[in-house]
Amino acid sequence: MNDKLKYSIIVPTYNEEEDIENTISHLLSLNYDNYDIIIVDDSDDNTPNIVKKFASDKIKLIIPTTRRGRSEARNIGIKASSSDVVIILNADVHLPANFIIQINNHYENGYDAVCVLSTVKNTDSMFARYVELDFLEKVDNGFYKKSAEELKFFWTEGFSVRRDLLIKTSLFPSNEIVPIVAGEDVRLMDELRKYNCNGIYDDDIKVKHISPSIISDFWNVRMGRGEGTPQVRKFIDNWTLKKIALITLLKLLRRLALFILIFPIILRGYQLSKHSYKNSSIEIALMSYAYIIEQTAMTIGEYKSLLNIYRKRKHI
Repeated sequence: MNDKLKYSIIVPTYNEEEDIENTISHLLSLNYDNYDIIIVDDSDDNTPNIVKKFASDKIKLIIPTTRRGRSEARNIGIKASSSDVVIILNADVHLPANFIIQINNHYENGYDAVCVLSTVKNTDSMFARYVELDFLEKVDNGFYKKSAEELKFFWTEGFSVRRDLLIKTSLFPSNEIVPIVAGEDVRLMDELRKYNCNGIYDDDIKVKHISPSIISDFWNVRMGRGEGTPQVRKFIDNWTLKKIALITLLKLLRRLALFILIFPIILRGYQLSKHSYKNSSIEIALMSYAYIIEQTAMTIGEYKSLLNIYRKRKHI
């Protein structure tokens, strides 16, 4: 009988054929023997066939009959698990071989949740580097240290939590009308704290993830983040459409002011470039450009989401 804590790694996938094989290879290289991998797939590309190539007792593939987004995919995986601890993982995250051993030390010492440090792997790409430099700017400003002091734990790549505590919550917020595409993780953290979850942030445990490297992927991810904001406000915070529309308008005006004044954009590029290994003057221009793309995509995502909610208001 294995008396070690059992871990389940939950991986929701949607058209991840370029990343999933490498991710699974990393997961199968973990030097801990009591864990399984549950992949919940909503893809219409070759992702499930790639997963099937790794078929074993350690890997379980679930293909839901109805697509309801990432949140519901995670929830399906959590409910299908029978472990002591659940690790929530995106399909582009590469865990180091000793990852479970490292977080296991905290669980053996009585913690209920562990969040870790997440860095970008493919920083040769301008857009991926933007994500990494934004992260480094937050580290430099003490954002994560302050969050660890005030919140004890928060959402990160490779977040893990005891299953028996997680299952007491509502899990990741999801609905059939408008699947929530971003922001759902923060709300789950809030609910875990209501159950007195004893969590810890350990920045000595590091995981790497692949960030979007081309403009179309970067745009889609950022637009998705924009879409998530009105969804969370409506379906989780129960805001009225008028209130959401007002806040969205104010954010639009703020972004327009940034674009007109120009200086705040250049300042943002400068702040990020300080953490880069690239030529500073060129990097300022590149990061300023990426910032413009990000803000534009998020604005379009917010209005797209708001319009979608408005159209479906009779069913809400």
